[in-house]
Amino acid sequence: MPEIDKGDDVFVVNDATGAMWRLQVKTSLGRTQATSRAYQFRVRETAIQNAQTPELHFVFVMRKGRVWHFLLMDRPVLRAYVRNNHLGTPAGDYRQLNMVLHDDGRLICSGVDLQNHLEDWATWPRL
Repeated sequence: MPEIDKGDDVFVVNDATGAMWRLQVKTSLGRTQATSRAYQFRVRETAIQNAQTPELHFVFVMRKGRVWHFLLMDRPVLRAYVRNNHLGTPAGDYRQLNMVLHDDGRLICSGVDLQNHLEDWATWPRL
């Protein structure tokens, strides 16, 4: 756990339009399994449940071998997964998300394949 886990980690601003995005970055080095790597993340329940302006986006960062992988998801989408698919496990004020990145590309959390959110940078304009 970081020394301080409050607030936003990164603000992204489009200079041309003034559009702004708030990002919360979660990082895990994970542990090796036979044909996959397992990662654990903790996210405050209030960050998942409470809408904000501008809206919050999560970046889950995972290292597998020499490669970094990024799962990107905005707060309403994560909230929908939590509500509809029971994603993660409540842990006090937090939600524990255990993700497994398989060698075949699947990223599974609570039985849900989140592979379509891997490397999904479509929210932000290309630099």
